[in-house]
Amino acid sequence: MYQYTHLRDSRPRHSLARHVGWVLSAVLLCVAPAFAQLEVGENLKMTLDGSFGFGYGGGWGNDGDSSRSINFMGSGGLNGYYYHPNFLSFNAMPHYNRSKNDGTSETVLNSNGVSGSLNLFTGSLFPGSISFGKEFNNTREFGIPGLSGLNTEGSAQNFGITWSALLPNMPSLTASYTNSSNSSSIVGLSSEAKSATRNLNLESRYQLRGYRLAAYYNRQGTDNAFPDLWGSGATENSGANSTYGVSVNHQLPLSGSFSAQWSQSSFSNNQDGGRETSAQNASVNATIAPFRRLSISGDVRYMGNLFTQLQRNIIDAGGTPVWTEMDAQSTVFTSMAYLSIGKGLALNGHVTHRIQNYYGREVVDTQYGGNLNYRYARPLFGMIYFSFGLVDSANKYGNGNLGFSGSVGFSRRIGRWEASSDFSYSQNVQTQVAWVTTSSYSYGAFVRRKLTPYVSWHATSRFMHSGLTQRDGDLNRSETLSTGLRFKSYGFSVAYSQSHGQSVLTPGGLLTPEPLPPEIFGDDFVIHDGRSFTVTGYTSPIKRMTITGHYTTIQSDTLSRSFRSLNDGDRYNGQLEYRLRKLSLRAGFTRTEQFVLAGGNPRAVVNSYYFGLSRWFNVF
Repeated sequence: MYQYTHLRDSRPRHSLARHVGWVLSAVLLCVAPAFAQLEVGENLKMTLDGSFGFGYGGGWGNDGDSSRSINFMGSGGLNGYYYHPNFLSFNAMPHYNRSKNDGTSETVLNSNGVSGSLNLFTGSLFPGSISFGKEFNNTREFGIPGLSGLNTEGSAQNFGITWSALLPNMPSLTASYTNSSNSSSIVGLSSEAKSATRNLNLESRYQLRGYRLAAYYNRQGTDNAFPDLWGSGATENSGANSTYGVSVNHQLPLSGSFSAQWSQSSFSNNQDGGRETSAQNASVNATIAPFRRLSISGDVRYMGNLFTQLQRNIIDAGGTPVWTEMDAQSTVFTSMAYLSIGKGLALNGHVTHRIQNYYGREVVDTQYGGNLNYRYARPLFGMIYFSFGLVDSANKYGNGNLGFSGSVGFSRRIGRWEASSDFSYSQNVQTQVAWVTTSSYSYGAFVRRKLTPYVSWHATSRFMHSGLTQRDGDLNRSETLSTGLRFKSYGFSVAYSQSHGQSVLTPGGLLTPEPLPPEIFGDDFVIHDGRSFTVTGYTSPIKRMTITGHYTTIQSDTLSRSFRSLNDGDRYNGQLEYRLRKLSLRAGFTRTEQFVLAGGNPRAVVNSYYFGLSRWFNVF
């Protein structure tokens, strides 16, 4: 509901079409709703609503270019069906020059696009659906774990189709295909980050004499272009992975169940002349509950390559597989028991026996331990809860490390004070590779105080630390502190965050990996360190009017094996919104200052402002 002209297309545009759109929008602001529903013939029924308006805006930056223009904006929703909603139904949601606040920095660059879907034969034996979406000029952030990231501008699109065959007394079959892509550029860098994913999935289910059978096949292709974050040149990567498998489930006596799965996975990548790897995974699980308060379970899991799961995690987050020459297999036997004693007291224990092979070595270890959980609550003391557990590791040479885990939480209200806190710690938890010992802890607190009947104060904190205890300095951590005041319809808050750790570069940002040594990640391994400070203010001076303002400053340092990049940015944003019945008035200003050392460019400055008036309406 505003107009924004990007600096890269800064020439003023005052065509006849824009003036016609301005006049048309002013007319539509006065048009009353017409019909609740439109019928075309006897079978086609549609509804259309949305908002339409006009605005004025402009922009300028440190490159000397400036722009101003008058334009229209709007968004809509078209819904309908043909013959019957279960036969064919559809919806489409276009928008033009709409504010798109995707980032936590509250930037207000405009966004144009459309999304929609089509459903066919819903509830029949052959249901299907088609979905699509296209987005231009969207604003996002290049993610830095635990912080506001660097501002990016880009576009995205997606397409998907799904069809099923659900014949009675026959195995079901569902096929789906999705194709999605996005591109973005970090403000201050000339290179683009691109990501494209193609996914084909086939799934079949069947029930035979109480056995629930399933089979599936998945094929995924990825193409990525990474941002030039260290000045070493943009890199590209493409790969593919496929997985197929089967599973079976069946009920057991004593309220139990049985399941078994098998799958084969393969990964390929075009880096270094092309690489391929594959692995087989299998598992069997059984659970019974001989008594109402007691349950017992056991499972056996085999992984032909321990690092296929790590690769899957990175692919799902938008990255490409991390490659290692290490070949590792694992067989894990686990048995668990859970007993509810009553009155908030519960006990559980487990025994885990692992056999792992890597670098031609065989490692055998056994872990056994238990947890005692107790929840205690009385109105006088508020609420207190805690849990505590021990884990002992042993192998053929004797006992190894003794680890433990625990958590405690507290919440209480006393007069005008409200307070809560929690703390949790764990050490020697199970990981994908037995020789990695990890520890992690998290704690936080919240306090709020009503100073007067109209004034309240609050403060929050959250600290998270995790990493390898075997290596000094290999630690992922993030801390956030915030505080604020509220007086009637006025509010003010400040927040500080910092983050440090090891990560892996993806087109969408830095991904915090599993707690594994940096040698496994090779050249993709990145050390990140950053800080951010945010000030926010808001007020509602009159009914239905809201005024907000944000200021954020960030500093980050990213270090790979060969290059280092220092980044910083400042963001200013102010917005005003006033709603009166179906009319909406919006105005705003945004300023982005951003510097990326690797880009070799001076500090980028982008400013924009807008104000606009729009009206919501029903067309039919």
